[in-house]
Amino acid sequence: MKKSKLFKVAGAAAMEAQKDKSFIDKVKAFFRMLGDYKKGIYKPDNKNLVIGLAATLYIISPIDLIPEALFGPFGLMDDFGILLFGMKYFNKEVAKYIAWETSQKVYENVEDAKIID
Repeated sequence: MKKSKLFKVAGAAAMEAQKDKSFIDKVKAFFRMLGDYKKGIYKPDNKNLVIGLAATLYIISPIDLIPEALFGPFGLMDDFGILLFGMKYFNKEVAKYIAWETSQKVYENVEDAKIID
């Protein structure tokens, strides 16, 4: 694949992600999830976060299985594959968080019952 074609494909994917409102909502939910985790309100599945975080660290690290310096655009393919793999687990955890958050809103206005003798 030529370098220019690879960048066109990546650019098209980025444009689709910007148009997808659910993607933006998931990013916002991810940051809310981190805030609730920090407050101790939400307990995420550690496996999903560890795999997603490891994938992110791999992508930003200078160490690659297929280095871009030697293989050019083909070196980006391992990064892209790891990105998709990691996003699968992040997405799974964010979907679980959104369901949890929705269930919490159902009981938001409920107070404890008072016992009347």
